[in-house]
Amino acid sequence: MNKFRSISIFRTTQLATRSSGFARRTIQPQQGWNSSSEKPTSPHIGFYKTFTRPIAKVMLMAVFTYQLAYWAWVKLEKDEIKAQKTAEIKALEEELEKLIALAEEAGIKVKP
Repeated sequence: MNKFRSISIFRTTQLATRSSGFARRTIQPQQGWNSSSEKPTSPHIGFYKTFTRPIAKVMLMAVFTYQLAYWAWVKLEKDEIKAQKTAEIKALEEELEKLIALAEEAGIKVKP
């Protein structure tokens, strides 16, 4: 009697042919020799086995959505600040031109 048996998880059942003529193996799961004597899984373990991937996917999508919204918010805020600074610079340049014109009317030489 062999103490150590090799357990095959998958077995090849048949060769399926495609319409193109190539043969392809189909693999189906096979029950192990001791599958009936396995302990039943805990409800906690079953829960985590069932819902770990969906929860992780939802969390990753939530983080991605948050980062996308944050990036959009920062870009809009940056554009707003840039527009304010541009308007302030334009107003200061106009005021400077008026002051230069007043100084030239008064006979004061101003370097451009």
